[in-house]
Amino acid sequence: MKYIMPIVIIFLAVALIFFGYLISVRIDFIQYERDVTEFTAYGMQYGATAEYNGIKVQIHPNNLDFMCSKCFTITEREKIRDIPSYKPADTIKIWVDDEYHITVIRVPNSGGDVYIETVIDGKTRNFFVSGDYRIYERVLSYVGVEGHYGPNTLIEEP
Repeated sequence: MKYIMPIVIIFLAVALIFFGYLISVRIDFIQYERDVTEFTAYGMQYGATAEYNGIKVQIHPNNLDFMCSKCFTITEREKIRDIPSYKPADTIKIWVDDEYHITVIRVPNSGGDVYIETVIDGKTRNFFVSGDYRIYERVLSYVGVEGHYGPNTLIEEP
């Protein structure tokens, strides 16, 4: 009996740690979805700006809403710790202010893979999304001057 009790206690401790980890991952997943919704609301209220290839545009609220809900909340995103170095020419940056911005980074020679760096309310999260979803092209169609659901306002061009 005295040999079985420590094994049972260790097993229960490992099980609690494992389930605690699963719950924390799920909570972080749900919190990210809420943070993207907050980013969208801030952008629609105060105006969101995008910059790509030297072009700067004010994003139409409809484009921002659909872009955030369809491109940044892909459930098949893979959370990563750090993003490798990249060229500024391969990025699309969308921001409301310094505490709210999202950067989409195209992975060179990958067939459409992207890294997504989100900084929402001071929290930085990095993700990898495979090229199957064509995130870079879709985001580019939303933030382009002609927009997808309405024209965006051109602020600066190269």
